[in-house]
Order: sequence, then C-alpha cells, then structure tokens
Amino acid sequence: MPDAGAPPVDDVFGVLAHPVRRQLLERLAGGEQRVTDLAGPVTVSRSAVSQHLRLMRSVGVVTERRSGRERYYRLERDRLGEVESWLVRIDRFWERSLRRLGKHLDAHP
Repeated sequence: MPDAGAPPVDDVFGVLAHPVRRQLLERLAGGEQRVTDLAGPVTVSRSAVSQHLRLMRSVGVVTERRSGRERYYRLERDRLGEVESWLVRIDRFWERSLRRLGKHLDAHP
C-alpha cells in the first residue's frame, strides 16, 4: 500500500507519518477493537483501513486476533518505545543547547 514515490514503511516512524494510521493508533489506545469499529469514523474505505492495519501489524505496532470472521486489533505499546527513546535524545540535545546559550548570555551581558 505504499504511496507513489514514498519510501517503504518499515518502522514505527513510518507508521506515525500517515494521519489515518495515527488516528487508528489513537483509537486503539482505548483497547482492542474490530476492524469494522475502527473503520467507522475514518475518512477512508474499510479496505484502506485493513491495508493500514496490515502494514502496522507488519511493523509490530499492532497485533491481530481472529474470532470467527471478525478481526480484532490491539496496540503494542512496547513498539512505540522507539519514539519515546528518540524524543529523550532530542530533549537532551535541547537541554544542553539551552544551557550553553544561558551560560553564553550570562558571560556576555
């Protein structure tokens, strides 16, 4: 389901790059849901939602459980830890940079 000219999605950052997938993740944060329920409020077809979920499952951000003909999806929070780790590194960069700026401004009033 890659967009024309878009790189393949193979990590959590690629999953988060698409607004529909972010919306699905937000809905799944409330607990396991059926594809039908997930597809209701989004602006794309159920088939497109299923494609997004399949991609998200291949990255490991969600898991799928089947019960009869129904498919249920659940968020895998641990996989999103990559984003949290990245944000911590970014925060450290800004902390150090702002601390250096503060020292510079204090030294040069």
